[in-house]
Amino acid sequence: MSEMSPEALKAIIKKDKQYMTPELNDKLYLHYKGFRKIENLEPYTGLKVLWLEGNGLDKIEGLGAQNKMRTLYLQENIINKLENLESMVDLDTLNVSKNFVGKIENLSHMTKLSTLIISNNNLKDAASIAHAATLPNLHALDIQSNKIDDDPEAVLSILESCPELRVVYLKGNDVVKKIKHYRKTIISRCKSLRYLDDRPVFDDERRRCDAWGKVMKETDGDVDKANAAEREEIANIRREKKEREERAFLQFEEMVKEGQKIKKAREEEERKANGGKLPEKEIISTDHKTFGLDGSKIDEKKVSADVGVGSHIAKIDREKGNSNKNPFSGEKILDVKESKVVTDARNQRWNEGDRVLSKNVPLSDLPPPPPPSSNNEEIWGADELTEEAAKEKEIEEYYTKTAGDSANFEKGERVDGNAAQAMDSGMAAELAGLEEKAAKLRMEAAQDAEERRKLEELPPAPKSVATKTQATGVGGKWPAKKKSSDFDELD
Repeated sequence: MSEMSPEALKAIIKKDKQYMTPELNDKLYLHYKGFRKIENLEPYTGLKVLWLEGNGLDKIEGLGAQNKMRTLYLQENIINKLENLESMVDLDTLNVSKNFVGKIENLSHMTKLSTLIISNNNLKDAASIAHAATLPNLHALDIQSNKIDDDPEAVLSILESCPELRVVYLKGNDVVKKIKHYRKTIISRCKSLRYLDDRPVFDDERRRCDAWGKVMKETDGDVDKANAAEREEIANIRREKKEREERAFLQFEEMVKEGQKIKKAREEEERKANGGKLPEKEIISTDHKTFGLDGSKIDEKKVSADVGVGSHIAKIDREKGNSNKNPFSGEKILDVKESKVVTDARNQRWNEGDRVLSKNVPLSDLPPPPPPSSNNEEIWGADELTEEAAKEKEIEEYYTKTAGDSANFEKGERVDGNAAQAMDSGMAAELAGLEEKAAKLRMEAAQDAEERRKLEELPPAPKSVATKTQATGVGGKWPAKKKSSDFDELD
């Protein structure tokens, strides 16, 4: 380790990118540099924060020109006395922890000092900390992990005499073991305390401890009576909390009732202005198509509330005449034109076709938008396939694709990731028969759908869309068919 030479200090200033003009620096980092002495800081008259921890300093000196200092870090050195700090009348924080200081002294001129950290030093008794009571604005005192082992009443008297003390760290001293009811005692005696040994002091705890401490003082230490007073105060706290909750609930009820009154008054005004009836509401569709209960398409942006709309159509209720405002927040709704890319993508997804919806199908059970049309659309329809129909379609596509290709019909082989397993080559010859069975099945499905529609008094479906999906849309299930063919065995 070396002393703080001007050259070394200049090198540090240059390395830490500080101002080369000394008086312009308000912060100076000199920690963990190995200095043994504080010197050559006279030109630095504007310093407000100085880091000197982690060096080999055995004495506080060389700080006479620092009359603007606010924070001074001197921890982790070998200092044994607090001295030579007379110029620091505006100091707010002083940290001298992990040194060898044996007494708090020479700080009475620091009328603005609010935080004193002097933990892990050589403080041994009440006299060594008595000077802290002379600091009028001391808010935080950290004297933990020292060697304080004295009369507990003397230590408590000093802490009690610090008028603005809000934070105290006393743990790690032998005197803590001698203070009966340690936490309650300190909290009750230090009236401004808000933090004690890593734990906050909340308002409820403050009330309990004050009630406990008051009875302890009046009865000369009768613990039973003090505990009874504390229990009574706890009951009072709980009762007050319950009363606050009940008041809040009643206030909320009153607010709801008032809101209902305002709503009724507003509706009454609307009735008078509308000939005794409330104005009808509108449904605004975000889609360019809407559908009625009979399945017919309505190409309007706004439809009246008595028209049924499919679940795939987004709809928002608005009051008539206020459709440009959000009914909940009252904010204006901006009319933003939809991008052509989005419009084209949606049109492609919905296939730009008429969708006939049955009034007997719950909205939650309606199928999602159909996939893009395939080559077999005349068989399976434009809507989403059921699980059973999907199987049949997949098998049929497999035969259609692999017919005449003997290499693909080897037993156990899978073709192009198709879910149907490869069949024997002889199965390819049955493709024509399967096509005939599929046509028969399609005819049965159409007939069944037609019968159901007649029973339910629905208009007949267009011939071009007499599909399996319509059959499932009406009854919710695929119509029963006879299990008597090779086609059925493939399921």
